[in-house]
Amino acid sequence: MQKDSNPTTMEVVTQTNAVKSPTDSPATTKLVYTVEEIARMLAISLRSAYNLCNSTTEFRVLRVGGSIRVPKDSFDAWLYRAA
Repeated sequence: MQKDSNPTTMEVVTQTNAVKSPTDSPATTKLVYTVEEIARMLAISLRSAYNLCNSTTEFRVLRVGGSIRVPKDSFDAWLYRAA
């Protein structure tokens, strides 16, 4: 067995905490609800959910292109106040 004349060195590896995109994780936090999700949560028809979103001033409603999205925090606050 041949001995190495150089002293043994240890390599130190540090792990960096890289910032990941929210879409990298399968368990992402929802920021908005769709009208379909609201209909399911309230156990109402899809048409009634659209009517609610089009007429309410109780929670915020965002229109993105042809889609309607409801911010989760705004809707949840309304729902808990109503319960």
